[in-house]
Amino acid sequence: MCEGEDTTQFMIRFLEYLRKRETGFESFMAFDFGGIKELPIFLSEDLPRKPGYDIAVSMTIVRDAEENHSSAVQSIKSALANSGLPAPSEPNTIVQGDTMKVAFSLFPSLSKDDNSGTLEDLYISNLKEDGVEHLLNDINFFLDALKSKGRNFTWLHKTKLHTYFSVTDFVSKTIGQATEAGAFNYECNEMNQLKELLRSIALI
Repeated sequence: MCEGEDTTQFMIRFLEYLRKRETGFESFMAFDFGGIKELPIFLSEDLPRKPGYDIAVSMTIVRDAEENHSSAVQSIKSALANSGLPAPSEPNTIVQGDTMKVAFSLFPSLSKDDNSGTLEDLYISNLKEDGVEHLLNDINFFLDALKSKGRNFTWLHKTKLHTYFSVTDFVSKTIGQATEAGAFNYECNEMNQLKELLRSIALI
């Protein structure tokens, strides 16, 4: 269960990546639950109507921690509990209910670490391009110069990542398209932690 279209497409590419290299990930499906506030309705009303739900044995929710990791954890736990689903006490922990195993994980750390942030923060920290740090320094210098002249960025994490896309071969691409084109390093520590969570929750 993924927060928004970008996360959903990112996870679809990740699952495709895993299936080409390892076994055990063939039966996963990725669904977009919409925005953060839409998760409770999705879990209680939309999810049960999804194809394959009647035979599903596990579920993982993936969303941004945003500016407050603790609030994000509590929001997910409340949504699960209000939908009659088991609620893990913390990220990357699996809890077994009567018919469903449930876990959740938060970008950018994808672990139990209390880190605030987003998918874009994880993404820009694990770009695949060699020597990308120098380009990112230039991008930061450029954005800082604009901010000093009064330009405000409501979503700086998105602005920074899409500025990178715009000055590379990934110009005009979405996160999903850029990932498919090879922009992101799936072998980073964070994604390995998510991979192990998915592998564990898939075991019957």
